This record gives sequence, structure tokens and C-alpha cells, in this order.
Amino acid sequence: MSRMRLAVGGLCLALALIAVTAAAADGQAVFEKRADAMKQLGKPFYLTIGRAAKGSQPLGPDTVAAAETVAALAKTLQPDLFAPGSDVGGSKIKPEIFQQPERVVALTDAVRTAVAQLVPAAQSGDRAALSAAFGVASQACAACHKAFRTED
Repeated sequence: MSRMRLAVGGLCLALALIAVTAAAADGQAVFEKRADAMKQLGKPFYLTIGRAAKGSQPLGPDTVAAAETVAALAKTLQPDLFAPGSDVGGSKIKPEIFQQPERVVALTDAVRTAVAQLVPAAQSGDRAALSAAFGVASQACAACHKAFRTED
């Protein structure tokens, strides 16, 4: 009987270790997906749209393409990118994010809404309109980062 208990106890411990390892791997995968999404979104946002909005780069087809890319990528900013357990090494996410899923939804909705306005602003060819839309989008991004991202 004690061998049976020992075997069952060992099996339970093994299953628990497997579950913890799987959760850590899932958290790492979510973090990597989130980090990749932010990098993919940030590059055209800052290097193309931001420069065009500030006047250091011409406003043209590349700006429109970048705005379309950013708007499409912003649609991937879903709550699953901010899943519990994704605060792994290298992540700058604050643990408070896991207790405020409704706020995450509201902030990511605000980002998607703001960056969607970049497309018509870029298509208009009006630098002032692009600058205004870029400012609103930047503020929407910053609101989420301020609330849920640690400082460097």
C-alpha cells in the first residue's frame, strides 16, 4: 500500500512539474510573440510615419504603406498577447496588467482606433494631418506603456 502511495505521489509530482514547465514555456512564447509584434509595429510607425510627420522624410507612397502596415499590425494587439505568465525574463510588462484585463482591452482598442486614422492622414498627403494623427497614436501607445510597462 505504501508503494502505491509513493508511486501516486511521484506521478503527481511529475505531472505538476510538467505543468509548471509547460506554463513557463507558454509564457515565454507569449512574451516572444508580444515583443515581435511591438517591434514589427514600431519600426514603420517611428521610422517612416514619425519621420514623415516631423518633416524629416518625404510624405508619399512609403508613408501610406507604413500606415497600412501599422493599422494591420495593430489589429494583432489582442489581450492574449498580455497573458499571465508572460512576465518572463527580458519582459518589461508590469504584473498589474494581469489584474486589469478590461483596461487592457480599452487601451488596445484605443491604439487600434488611433492608428487606423494614420491611413487616411497619410493618403491625404497633408503633413499637418499626418502629424496630428501620429500624435494621437503616439499618445494611445504611451498610455498603455505608462500603465503597464516598466521603465528601461
